[in-house]
Amino acid sequence: MEANKQSRRGLAIAEAVELLLQYTKKQPTEHVSLMNSVGRVLAFDFYSQFPIPFFRKAAMDGYAVNFGDIEYASVENPALLQVTAEIRAGSVELPLGQHASVRIYTGAPVSNQYDTVIMQEAVITMPDEIPFARFPFPSERGKHIAEIGEDIPAGICVITQGTVISSKEIAILASFGIQNMEVFRKPIVAVIPIGDELQVPGETLRQYHLYESNGFMLEARLIESGADCKRYPPVPDDPICIGQAIQAALLEADFIITSGGVSVGKYDYILQVMEDMSALPLFTKVLMRPGAPTSAFLVKDKLSIHLSGNPSACFVGYELFVKPMLLFKSGCKTYGSEHIEAILDADVGKPSPYPRFLRSYAEIRKGVLYVTPLSKDRSGNIAAFAKANAMCLIPPGGSGAARGQIVQMQWI
Repeated sequence: MEANKQSRRGLAIAEAVELLLQYTKKQPTEHVSLMNSVGRVLAFDFYSQFPIPFFRKAAMDGYAVNFGDIEYASVENPALLQVTAEIRAGSVELPLGQHASVRIYTGAPVSNQYDTVIMQEAVITMPDEIPFARFPFPSERGKHIAEIGEDIPAGICVITQGTVISSKEIAILASFGIQNMEVFRKPIVAVIPIGDELQVPGETLRQYHLYESNGFMLEARLIESGADCKRYPPVPDDPICIGQAIQAALLEADFIITSGGVSVGKYDYILQVMEDMSALPLFTKVLMRPGAPTSAFLVKDKLSIHLSGNPSACFVGYELFVKPMLLFKSGCKTYGSEHIEAILDADVGKPSPYPRFLRSYAEIRKGVLYVTPLSKDRSGNIAAFAKANAMCLIPPGGSGAARGQIVQMQWI
């Protein structure tokens, strides 16, 4: 197996992502209640079933009038109209007959005999003149009336398939009386941390051991990305134990992530275990820093992605490979990593033959985006997580990167 470790063929990041997506199957769909659809991915294009509003309605509290009756009104010569009825929101019957003007409230239906609503602040009423009102301003024809279909016409696509449902979409769906939604089922992801030195928080920490954190970080990111997670307790550096954990995970998860045991050390057994399971290797190395040993296999028709045990490399591997694949599998219409340009606000002296991703802090100052790699962002450190809100890409080369240089970054 040592020979196989040394003969790993490296792929560029884009090639590795493309391979993962090629072998990724979208989730089946299911029906859930409206409020249980929050954070889920819509499984079909939603078309408006009727126009909104589906009746003419007042957009302000005021008075419904015919524009011709107030067209020439002025402060010096206000129009004087009789107000002979009142219409409230939810009214089911409109006043019959001809009425010069009616008192109306926001959301109330406006009959076709009126073409304008004058807001109440622009109307003068006097106790001794009731039921008359003075209109000193001409306004505009059609003002403050929401016409049928003005907001949403009938029969148009309002929300597209692959949209993550948030409060905005809930408002639209509820407006059409929707009670249940067809969404993509959440992927179930198994997370398996590997390492003799790892312990679960809550246990008494033994000498020269570490509390396991990658599994918790991965579980949190999976939940944030819309998946359900089955996190396993740490598995020792033993090929039999690792194989047993992966076999168990294959029975209850849609795909698997491991952390640790994927490098080229004597006690890194992931590649051996995958070979023993006759898994199809998609890639066993990625041309990047940190996380070059990141690997992926197809095992029993399910994907398994194997990330470095170093916290920074594990995090980068999730952002670059797991997250796009997970979003695609979840049915999201947007799943690729979005890179934007920023000004590097610190020198990065360490060169790398491969693209290098650094946990960073990005901020906008006077309309300009700056990104600062965090000083403690070594692959084995976790301190950088506290402040990082971005990943900064340092191009490959022998000189690193200089402050003021334009670089690529992505928000995290």
